[in-house]
Amino acid sequence: MVVFSMGIFGLTSCEKDDSFNDDPNSNSTTPTYELRFTSTSDNPYLVEVDGNSDVIQGNTYKTYYLERGTYYWKVTQQSGYAFYPTEISGTVNLDQDKSIVFP
Repeated sequence: MVVFSMGIFGLTSCEKDDSFNDDPNSNSTTPTYELRFTSTSDNPYLVEVDGNSDVIQGNTYKTYYLERGTYYWKVTQQSGYAFYPTEISGTVNLDQDKSIVFP
Protein backbone atom coordinates (compact mmCIF):
# COMPACT_ATOMS: atom_id res chain seq x y z
CA MET A 1 0.00 0.00 0.00
CA VAL A 2 2.87 2.37 0.71
CA VAL A 3 4.24 1.96 -2.83
CA PHE A 4 0.83 2.75 -4.29
CA SER A 5 0.51 5.89 -2.17
CA MET A 6 3.94 7.10 -3.26
CA GLY A 7 2.97 6.49 -6.87
CA ILE A 8 -0.17 8.59 -6.50
CA PHE A 9 1.81 11.35 -4.78
CA GLY A 10 4.33 11.33 -7.64
CA LEU A 11 1.59 11.64 -10.22
CA THR A 12 -0.26 14.42 -8.45
CA SER A 13 2.84 16.46 -7.66
CA CYS A 14 4.07 16.75 -11.28
CA GLU A 15 4.06 20.17 -12.85
CA LYS A 16 4.07 21.06 -16.51
CA ASP A 17 7.27 22.76 -17.58
CA ASP A 18 6.22 25.56 -19.92
CA SER A 19 9.82 26.65 -20.35
CA PHE A 20 10.84 23.54 -22.34
CA ASN A 21 14.00 24.20 -24.29
CA ASP A 22 15.53 22.00 -27.02
CA ASP A 23 18.88 23.56 -26.19
CA PRO A 24 21.19 20.71 -25.11
CA ASN A 25 23.23 23.22 -23.07
CA SER A 26 20.22 24.66 -21.24
CA ASN A 27 21.75 23.70 -17.88
CA SER A 28 24.98 25.52 -18.72
CA THR A 29 25.73 28.96 -17.32
CA THR A 30 27.45 29.92 -20.58
CA PRO A 31 24.98 31.66 -22.90
CA THR A 32 24.19 29.85 -26.13
CA TYR A 33 22.68 31.19 -29.31
CA GLU A 34 20.66 29.61 -32.10
CA LEU A 35 22.26 29.27 -35.50
CA ARG A 36 19.59 28.08 -37.94
CA PHE A 37 20.33 26.81 -41.45
CA THR A 38 17.28 26.96 -43.74
CA SER A 39 17.18 25.30 -47.15
CA THR A 40 14.93 26.88 -49.79
CA SER A 41 15.90 24.19 -52.32
CA ASP A 42 14.05 20.97 -53.13
CA ASN A 43 17.36 19.08 -52.83
CA PRO A 44 19.15 17.78 -49.72
CA TYR A 45 22.26 19.58 -48.44
CA LEU A 46 25.08 18.60 -46.10
CA VAL A 47 25.45 21.25 -43.39
CA GLU A 48 28.82 21.46 -41.62
CA VAL A 49 29.47 23.72 -38.63
CA ASP A 50 31.52 23.41 -35.43
CA GLY A 51 32.49 19.79 -36.07
CA ASN A 52 28.90 18.74 -36.78
CA SER A 53 27.75 17.33 -40.12
CA ASP A 54 24.07 16.85 -40.85
CA VAL A 55 22.16 16.24 -44.07
CA ILE A 56 18.95 18.23 -44.18
CA GLN A 57 16.25 17.61 -46.72
CA GLY A 58 14.97 20.28 -49.08
CA ASN A 59 12.74 23.03 -47.70
CA THR A 60 13.62 22.24 -44.08
CA TYR A 61 15.93 23.66 -41.44
CA LYS A 62 18.44 22.57 -38.80
CA THR A 63 19.11 24.55 -35.63
CA TYR A 64 22.40 24.43 -33.73
CA TYR A 65 22.95 25.83 -30.25
CA LEU A 66 26.43 27.29 -29.97
CA GLU A 67 28.35 29.48 -27.59
CA ARG A 68 29.34 33.02 -28.52
CA GLY A 69 32.13 33.00 -31.09
CA THR A 70 33.04 32.96 -34.76
CA TYR A 71 32.23 29.79 -36.67
CA TYR A 72 33.11 28.54 -40.15
CA TRP A 73 30.20 26.87 -41.94
CA LYS A 74 29.68 25.10 -45.24
CA VAL A 75 26.68 23.67 -47.09
CA THR A 76 27.05 21.21 -49.98
CA GLN A 77 24.27 20.03 -52.28
CA GLN A 78 23.88 16.24 -52.06
CA SER A 79 21.78 15.50 -55.18
CA GLY A 80 19.86 17.15 -57.99
CA TYR A 81 22.81 18.75 -59.77
CA ALA A 82 24.00 18.18 -63.37
CA PHE A 83 27.80 18.42 -63.09
CA TYR A 84 28.90 19.96 -59.79
CA PRO A 85 27.10 20.37 -56.47
CA THR A 86 26.35 23.82 -55.15
CA GLU A 87 28.75 24.66 -52.31
CA ILE A 88 28.36 27.72 -50.13
CA SER A 89 30.54 28.60 -47.15
CA GLY A 90 31.38 31.46 -44.87
CA THR A 91 31.87 32.54 -41.30
CA VAL A 92 29.37 33.84 -38.82
CA ASN A 93 30.04 35.84 -35.66
CA LEU A 94 27.53 34.41 -33.22
CA ASP A 95 26.66 37.09 -30.67
CA GLN A 96 22.88 36.69 -31.00
CA ASP A 97 20.50 34.21 -32.65
CA LYS A 98 21.20 34.12 -36.40
CA SER A 99 19.91 32.40 -39.51
CA ILE A 100 21.60 31.33 -42.74
CA VAL A 101 19.27 30.74 -45.69
CA PHE A 102 20.56 28.89 -48.77
CA PRO A 103 21.06 28.29 -51.69
